[in-house]
Amino acid sequence: MSKVKIVVDSSSDIPPILARKLGIIVVPMPVTVGNRTFLEGIDLFTKDFYPIFNELTELPKTSQPNLQDLVNCYNEAASDGSEIVAIHLSSGLSGTVQTAVLAKDMVHAGVRVEIVDSLNASLGYGLLAVAAAKLVAAGASTDQVIAAVEKDKHSLCSVFTPGTLEYLIKGGRVNRVSGAVGTLLDIKPLLHVTPAGELEPFGKIRGRKQALRKLAEKLTNEITDPDQQTIGIAHAACQADAEFLATEVKQRVDAGDILISDIGCTIGSHTGPGCIALFYRH
Repeated sequence: MSKVKIVVDSSSDIPPILARKLGIIVVPMPVTVGNRTFLEGIDLFTKDFYPIFNELTELPKTSQPNLQDLVNCYNEAASDGSEIVAIHLSSGLSGTVQTAVLAKDMVHAGVRVEIVDSLNASLGYGLLAVAAAKLVAAGASTDQVIAAVEKDKHSLCSVFTPGTLEYLIKGGRVNRVSGAVGTLLDIKPLLHVTPAGELEPFGKIRGRKQALRKLAEKLTNEITDPDQQTIGIAHAACQADAEFLATEVKQRVDAGDILISDIGCTIGSHTGPGCIALFYRH
């Protein structure tokens, strides 16, 4: 049986220590700040990114990985005879999957690369990759890993509340009509990732703490077997809110494991600081 390697892009927001532990290969995403382009996780990190965010005269810009960089990554990962399962940022949010499909057709002869559209973003998609890597460690084949990811991605729920809708509106991720209410009376928008992998509002509530409790409440109503899955929380420079949300979740369900991670520079370029997201399977 061929060895299997999991490849993701940095928008998966998997904690670097965990990615290294599980052998997950992370392709850095390009982020342009001003007139300079950085590679997330190589020369741009959240600790430097969020403190300057509100001082920027224009929003950072993101793009999919360079085509040749993906080709090189897949070839290098397969150089020991491994087969590659590449799980990438939702096609509903980025052109990364399309670029990955092109790269797949350009790898060396005999290299097997399978592309999976996560239909998700941030740690939601990261959790799919973590589960896939654990299957690999347990001896699963490429086909078994793909089947598991394809099944899991359709049961994954991703809900979040941004600190403000300003950045999502400016970036074209949420329209101004949907966002207008968020500027009034401390009303906090609640959004989720649709089955098509796109962003959509599902509610609004007054106050930050109430918004976080609403996310926890939604999880409570939808989650299955919480003690048998890893629940994910990702935050953009709001660690205290992430810990508050984790506590709210633990008070409501018998959570087996909660993984807290940073929302990285790629996703954070669109959400801005203050965003917090919750991920679980229904």
